[in-house]
Amino acid sequence: MAEGDTVHRIARRLEQALGGREIVDVSAPNPQSPLRRQAARLEELRGAKLTRAEARGKHLLLHFEGDLVLHSHLGMRGSWRVRAAGESPAEERRAWVVLAVPGGEALELGGSHLLLRREGEIRADPRLRQLGPDVLAAEFDAATGVDALRGADQTRQVGEALLDQRVLSGIGNIYKCEGCWSARVDPWRALAELDDDELRRLVIEVAALMRYGVETGRPPRSVYRRAGQPCPCCGARIASRGQGDANRTTYWCRSCQS
Repeated sequence: MAEGDTVHRIARRLEQALGGREIVDVSAPNPQSPLRRQAARLEELRGAKLTRAEARGKHLLLHFEGDLVLHSHLGMRGSWRVRAAGESPAEERRAWVVLAVPGGEALELGGSHLLLRREGEIRADPRLRQLGPDVLAAEFDAATGVDALRGADQTRQVGEALLDQRVLSGIGNIYKCEGCWSARVDPWRALAELDDDELRRLVIEVAALMRYGVETGRPPRSVYRRAGQPCPCCGARIASRGQGDANRTTYWCRSCQS
């Protein structure tokens, strides 16, 4: 699943490619595109300009003139492409949406959610309203992160709580695992067992790793998907096991994170 750093990079790229430029054509070629049900509203995008591309946790919000917002969530397999106009007809036929500007276009391929909405609908959306603080927001700091984790059910394991977008938004399984390892925090401990200094260290490490991912496009791989391999720090074998209701695989070092 696209994590917060990926969505922030996409927002930056789309703003560079489309920002302030008139949408000269818009289409939803893929028969499975959710926008096929919004044909009339989709036409309102023609002639509008992108005013802002916003990443909010794992959600991408493209704000256009005319009170329109394209709300995208990529889920496990969705992606965005920016390319020259007409570069790959086969790829275009698979696109959920194609936004064309003079000389170029942006396409979304797949995803879990794509709707064209009004600004008021975005403000009232319960899914967005329930999001916790975005770890990559400019105003985010360690105190904000600690407060958010303390506001969660303190019996929850910290690894599970980090993935709850209602607690902190933008963190996915990679940064859960890598952040816990970098902070030397056992992901299986209950929040109540961690003192504020440990939570602060964890929040700082997760945020730093995600910011690095935004700038480089390279998420860390110290423990993630390295089960059975030696820990880069102590050499012990990296362990893995499903965690939480979603049974997402957690990777950790029993020695470093004990």
